[in-house]
Amino acid sequence: MAQNDPPAKELGRRRVLLYISVFLFIAMLLDAFVESDIPLHAVDNSGIVVLSLIAIIVIAAKWKQTSFASLRKQNNILLGLVIGMLVFQIFGLIVEANNPSDFGDDIPVLIGLVLMALNRFL
Repeated sequence: MAQNDPPAKELGRRRVLLYISVFLFIAMLLDAFVESDIPLHAVDNSGIVVLSLIAIIVIAAKWKQTSFASLRKQNNILLGLVIGMLVFQIFGLIVEANNPSDFGDDIPVLIGLVLMALNRFL
């Protein structure tokens, strides 16, 4: 497929979203266990874990659908999940701001989520 081929671009976006979703699922699952001493601090990580798992399931269920319209619809659904993850992460920034041991992961995850959202449009 050519570089400017729309289905190839959508496939690339889906692939990026899959890789980052798997990473976030694993990393945030581990982080949720670390932050479980204060349940409110684990809410953002738990939300991201659930939404990442949903993203992985959506991608797996529609893996064989490679038409441009189907890929575009998939990527729009995944964008909605990323926006949900961003909401959880912003909540986590606000709640964990006074606890340096729990706050350490929030800025890098926020940057990753913003890049995931931008991936849909670039």
